[in-house]
Amino acid sequence: MLAYYAHQHGSGHSKFADLFAEFFKSKQIILTSFDHKFSRKSKVIILPSENPDGTTRKSNQVAPPDYLHYSPVGQRSIQLRSSLMLQSLLEHNTQLLIVDVSAEVAALARAASFPYAYVRLPGVRNDEGHLQAFKAATFLLAYYPERFEDESVPDWVRNKTIYLGFIFGEKLKYSPKTQCEEVTSIVVISGKGGNENLNKYLPLLLDRFLSAHIKVLGIFEEQHCSSRLEFAGFVDKPEVEINKAQLVVANCGLNTVSELTGIPVPFIAIAEKRPYEEQKIMQKALVNLDLAIDPQKIFELSDKEILSYTKTYNTNGMENLKTFKTLLENNLFSLPSLPKLFRKSRNNK
Repeated sequence: MLAYYAHQHGSGHSKFADLFAEFFKSKQIILTSFDHKFSRKSKVIILPSENPDGTTRKSNQVAPPDYLHYSPVGQRSIQLRSSLMLQSLLEHNTQLLIVDVSAEVAALARAASFPYAYVRLPGVRNDEGHLQAFKAATFLLAYYPERFEDESVPDWVRNKTIYLGFIFGEKLKYSPKTQCEEVTSIVVISGKGGNENLNKYLPLLLDRFLSAHIKVLGIFEEQHCSSRLEFAGFVDKPEVEINKAQLVVANCGLNTVSELTGIPVPFIAIAEKRPYEEQKIMQKALVNLDLAIDPQKIFELSDKEILSYTKTYNTNGMENLKTFKTLLENNLFSLPSLPKLFRKSRNNK
């Protein structure tokens, strides 16, 4: 049995857990505190939240060890979630736990003798907490291509990582607008993780694209007044708005990048402030690979040049996930060998 722990901060972790459920179905359980509309192809076990619950005492607090990031002393909800997690792993005869993400869950699993694989996110994560979680894992997973790694990532971490590439559900459909001479339709997309830099960029879009109608998806501070700005909030089908647009402006979160790099849509990549420079490094890779437009250069490029940015990056992520499933099922008793076996299987195709 496979278990997938999805962190409660952000929807992306739960979305990836559900993508794994497409392949592992009843052979997987999902452990999370996040309120997500799962497909229910895998059993979902809701854990108590790790957020402060008022049960700790300030006088009892001591600094956590270097291998942990968040570890309050005496918090009842964390004690209950730890107990439920271990009980669930035991009851379902878990042979591998995928940790997406938490240094604390990784330490708990290793201390309880459960093998785990740790999901690596983009960015500079060379702090002791991450490195120790990587070290104690049987192997590591990354949902992005190796070419998107920061140069500071140690070789031993790369060698221990299975790079599944960008993985997502149904591929977006997009009809290129390369015959157009002028940008007249722009969609700006924000997730729920904060959009300070996207919000600051809206006036620049108005100044640069004088004939464009700009539709803004997500929750923004509506401090910019213009008849050409339309604040639509969150919509049920953002893919419809993307397909209508000539140009997309979005941040560099993993979910957004995974979907936009798979379709030939011109994309201005805005890096938001995130821990470990996650989006800054993702933006750098996108621009270097000509998969996105540098937001600082829109005044240097003509509309036609901007509309020519239609390069895609197909990493066959779902096919890689299928390969991973096969290798995992055949090598449950030699888990550390999986990265090497995975690289070999991909090289043979």
